[in-house]
Order: sequence, then C-alpha cells, then structure tokens
Amino acid sequence: MLARWSLRTKLVTLVTLVFLPVLGLAVWQADSELGAAERQRSEAVATAAELAVSRHRVLIEGTRRLLMAACSEDDVSRSASAAATQSDITGCEVYFSRILKAFPGEYSSALVTDDKGIARCSSTVTVIGMGFSDREIFRQVRDTREFSLGAQIASRITALSVIPAAMPILRDGEFGGMCAVGISLDNLADTVLAVRSDRGIAVMLVDRSGASIGGAAGMARALPVATRIAAAIVGGRTTFRDYGQDGMLYSFSIRPLAGNAIFAVAAAPVTDELLSLARAGDGLVLVILALVMTLVAVWFGADRWCIRPLRHIRDFADKVARGEPGDFGPRRPWTPELASVGEGVTAMAEAIASREAELRAGLEQRDHMLREIHHRVKNNLQMISSLLNLQAGEIRSPRIRRFFGDAQNRVLTLSILHRHLYERTSWSLVDFQRFISDLVRQISVAGASSGSPSPPRFHIRAPIMAVGPDTAIPVGLIVTEVVSSALDHDFSGVATPEIRIEAAESDGQVTFVIEDNGLDKDIGSIRPGGRGVFGMTLIHGLAMQLGGEVTIASRDGGGTRVVVTFPMAAVQLADA
Repeated sequence: MLARWSLRTKLVTLVTLVFLPVLGLAVWQADSELGAAERQRSEAVATAAELAVSRHRVLIEGTRRLLMAACSEDDVSRSASAAATQSDITGCEVYFSRILKAFPGEYSSALVTDDKGIARCSSTVTVIGMGFSDREIFRQVRDTREFSLGAQIASRITALSVIPAAMPILRDGEFGGMCAVGISLDNLADTVLAVRSDRGIAVMLVDRSGASIGGAAGMARALPVATRIAAAIVGGRTTFRDYGQDGMLYSFSIRPLAGNAIFAVAAAPVTDELLSLARAGDGLVLVILALVMTLVAVWFGADRWCIRPLRHIRDFADKVARGEPGDFGPRRPWTPELASVGEGVTAMAEAIASREAELRAGLEQRDHMLREIHHRVKNNLQMISSLLNLQAGEIRSPRIRRFFGDAQNRVLTLSILHRHLYERTSWSLVDFQRFISDLVRQISVAGASSGSPSPPRFHIRAPIMAVGPDTAIPVGLIVTEVVSSALDHDFSGVATPEIRIEAAESDGQVTFVIEDNGLDKDIGSIRPGGRGVFGMTLIHGLAMQLGGEVTIASRDGGGTRVVVTFPMAAVQLADA
C-alpha cells in the first residue's frame, strides 16, 4: 500500500506525524520572554546610570552653591581685583582653608583669578601669580559667565588630578575673575563604587574623550576603547551594545553628569543568545527537538524515495548522452510519479537513438555528396585548363598566348581551391597556408615551362589559418594575378631572384604582401600607375570584395610590391 502512495503524500505524512504546529507558539513565547529580559536588563542599566548621576548631581549642585557663596564673599571677590590689598588676599586664603577643612574628601584645592587668568588667591600659597588663562575651565567661565564643570585635568595646585568647577566673579555685569575649586577624583570614585546591582552592573565615569576617570580599576576593562565611547557621546546615543576591553559583550547606558564634561556609563554583561533562548522556555527546546527529528525523517525519506531514483535516472541519461547502451529498469518498486518519469526517459532515449541514427546517415550522405561535387568541379576545371592549354598551343601571338596563360592560371586557382575543400573534413574552410603554397607551386611550374632563363625562388610565410571560400577565392586570384605578372619580369641581372609572399594579422586586420626583385619590362600586367589593364582592374575589384584595399609600388633596386589589407571578419585561427 505504501509503495502506491505518491512522494508528496509520503513527505506530508511524515511531517504531519512528527512536526507539531506549536512550534510557532513556542517561538513567540520564547521571543516574548527574551524581549522582556532584554527590556529589564536595559532598564536596570539605565537605572544604575541614573542613580550614579543623581548621586553626583548632589555633589555638583552642592559645589555650585558653595562657589556662589564663595564668590559673594567680600574677601574672595575683592581678591580678584588688581586693587586688592594683602588683607583681602589673606582673608580669601583663610576662607578657602575653612572650606577645605569642612569638606576634606570632596575638594582638594581652591583659587581665585583675575580677569586675565592670574591666580590672586589660592589654598596653596605657591600658586599665587600663576597663569590659568590656558585652562579650558577659565575660558568656559569667561565666555558663558555661568557655573561650569571641566574635564579631568592634572592640578597645578596639588599633585592629584581633579575635576575643576568654577563660577565667574562679575562686577557691574562684566567678567572680573574666576572662583574655582578642584573636586577630588577619589571622592568621585567612592561615589561610583557606591552604586551596585545584583545584576552585575558596573558604573564608571568618563570624560568627553571616553577615558575613564572614576570607578573600580577592574571594572574599567568592561568599557570599550575610548574612541568608541567618544563616538557614542558625540552621536548622542544613550544606550548601545559593544565589546569591552575584556572581550565580552556588554549593554551600555550613558548619562551626562554636568553639561558635556563628565558622563556616567553603566555596563551590564549580555548573556549568550543561545543560553538566553534555552532559559526562555523549556517548551521551545522540546519543540526544536521534535523539529530536528522531523528533518532527519524527511532527509532519509527523501533519499529513499526521491534522490536515489533521480540519481538512477541521471546516470541513465548520462549513458544516453555518451551514446552508451544501458538498461533503465529500476532496482526496486518506485512511486507512480517516478515510474511515469522513467517511462518518459526511456521513450526519450529511444527517440534520441533513432534520431541520431537518421542524422548520422544523412550526414554521411551529405558528406559523400559534397565530396563528389567538389571532386567533379575540380575535374571540370582541370579539363577547362587543359583545353585552354591546347588552344594556346595553336596561338602564334605571344600577347594572346599570355592572355590564355593568365586565364588558365585563374581556372587553375579555382581548381586548387575545390581540391582543398574536398580533401578537408570541414567543407566550409580551407587551410590558408597550404592553399597559397600549393597555388604558388602550380603557377611556378607553369612559369618554369615557359622557358625563363633564371626562374625566381619563392619565399612564402603565412600563418596557419582556416578561411572560407569567400576569402580564399579573392586572395587566390590576387596571388595568381600578381605572381603571374612577377614571372614576366626580367631576373637575369639579379644575383638572387626571388618572389616573396607574406601574410600577417594584427588588430583584426590581415596584411598580405607580394613582392619581387625582378626588372619590369612593361610586360607584366601589375605595375604602379597601370591604367585600363585587366589584371589591375581585377585585383582592385577583388580587394573591394574582401572589404579592403590594395597598394602597388615599385621596390628600391627593382621589382614591384603589392600590399593587400582586409579585415579579419571571415578568418578563423585553426586549432593547433
């Protein structure tokens, strides 16, 4: 019964028995739990950052109020003036000493400058007269004329790094100096360390450049490199994910502490996605296990009922393509669909074999017919050449006999072409090099029989190319005309009489050169400036038929040079 079922029915039955539709519900539930866990983690990180910021804001707000009170103190405000007395400066220093004693953990230094940035009063006497106009905090207070908090700097007053906080001293609305205190980094770090969470969240302080300025040293490795934190700050991102310097993935939350100088960064490690998915719900794990079992069943079922039969069909088709005999019979009972495919493949193979036999017989008959046609055309042309030769024997006029010889050579050219066509396996191409060599040899034999006292030697250099009759016939006739004309030249005074034939191909153009070193006795039909001569007219017409042009010139020292240039359109390089 099972063997009669279709492949689709078997696959649907297997999937229905194993796969349960609750997978979608389980995935949705797991995704919801993962989303909730992610939201809780993000909220916890943001809460930790806000808690750290709130603690620091209390310190910053206290510092602002402290500076407002200090700047309004008479001794402090008068000390920033150039007209301040020593009594004013002493009173300012005593005021700052009381502040540092009252808040020893929060502040490490205090000073007052005039409007030029020169220290006029300080908690450290050695700082008096020192310039602070190059400090960013001084420029911020001078430009904004408001309370400002600077980035971490190395203090010039103490040996410790501080966070400068400053308030402007105004006189009649004009900037008269700066009143500043240095917030201790140790105090900031203690405040950060006070922020803890049961979720493993660490809170650290960074400046605008992303450098850590507060927090546990070990926790600093949870931060990414400083450039990435700085990029997040510049981009205005409050939350992001990135890898810390310890190689773990963290979720970060950034909150500004005061302006754009200091930022609180909270970091919580991100658990592995697979582990989170496993914790999201045990039901999803069971459904995934059921899915894996279904895939395994489908895999082996498809191999048994689909892949193996198709592989058998493919192997049989390969044998048919190679022309090898073979039996298509299946090795075991197949499904109705595959059995139908097998019958179709068998019928197709039989049709292909029958068609190939018919085509093979037709090709053999065609080849035999073409070979016979070319052979008979060659014989007829040779017969015409022989008749012309017999007729020429009865002609007494040398001029008319030469005309007969030219006509005989032209017929000979066509005869040689047909002989090369039926000798090759391809009926549409001839071997260019062999054709030219054979043609020149036949012409030279006819020229030698004319009784020339010093027959020239032929030098032929042509590439091995396969060309069609449309190219071979014009080129062959051009060679016949030029070589026949060159054989009429006088080579008696030449030490090495020769006729050179060269062909070359470059950039899609074929250049065909025929030249000799004999003396033109005005007998040859091909010569520079010749007009109204049949040979000249013929080679120009043949060159135009090839789509090219012909150039005829005299050689230095005697002889004629004929250059024929035509495109490579109909020429194909022969296989080596």
